[in-house]
Amino acid sequence: MLATTKTASALAIALAAFAFAAPAEAGGRGKEFYSQTYVSDRPLHGFEGRAPYGDYYCSYVRIPVHKMINGRMKVVAWTLTQNCY
Repeated sequence: MLATTKTASALAIALAAFAFAAPAEAGGRGKEFYSQTYVSDRPLHGFEGRAPYGDYYCSYVRIPVHKMINGRMKVVAWTLTQNCY
């Protein structure tokens, strides 16, 4: 449970960083792409939609991490990848 709370806190901090980031130096034509990966023992929800500050759209993907245990595939962890562009 503590790992999940820490991961959720880290996700909130990362999203706050996305909100205040400056655009990339591409002659005013582009923005930076942000991607952060978290591993947890439980599935987490990321942020989907427009970021409250800045012109970023964020989406996430949850991927189960499998391991062979006693001849059967079991989910042992979850990977959450958060992308903002």
